Amino acid sequence: MGAIDLIKADKFRYVGKDRSFLHTYLRYEGFRFSVWLRICHSLNRNKLTKYTMLMAARLVYKHYKYKYGYDIPYQSEIGPGLCIYHFGGVVFSAKSAGKNLTISQNTTVGMRIYDGEKKYPVIGDNLYLAPGAAIVGNVVVGNNVAIGTNAVLLENACDKSVYIGIPGKKVSLNGSLQYISNPV
Repeated sequence: MGAIDLIKADKFRYVGKDRSFLHTYLRYEGFRFSVWLRICHSLNRNKLTKYTMLMAARLVYKHYKYKYGYDIPYQSEIGPGLCIYHFGGVVFSAKSAGKNLTISQNTTVGMRIYDGEKKYPVIGDNLYLAPGAAIVGNVVVGNNVAIGTNAVLLENACDKSVYIGIPGKKVSLNGSLQYISNPV
């Protein structure tokens, strides 16, 4: 999927088909950041653009990264439908993430070092991260999973489950679809 298709899918997550690209870009800081994340990711994959246009795009990407407090590497493999609600305190460093990823403020998805080797989480489709949620280490998160407010997930999460608490414990098999608006 190319950058334009990913950006269109991200826009759909915010406003559906109701609003224009420009309205969405100006209104939602999470979308503004994801546009430049997608552009940098696409430019980084092509050798010609990696050493020419990527430098200019990275300036805008880094501006929004620091302005809004989103620490998501543009090298990350994130599927269509990325939606970041509210700005501030987002750290996301997963090996890969599927479609319809929803990230709230003050969330952390990050690596952990096991026996001197960095291990990153692998995220499935339709993940909802509530405010303050964290996923740390060599964790595989299935499809349709919701991680509750301030929950810390340290172990694998099965499909269609809801986790809360520290450490995260499965409390339901209702999944995340009720929290995912405008899925792609």
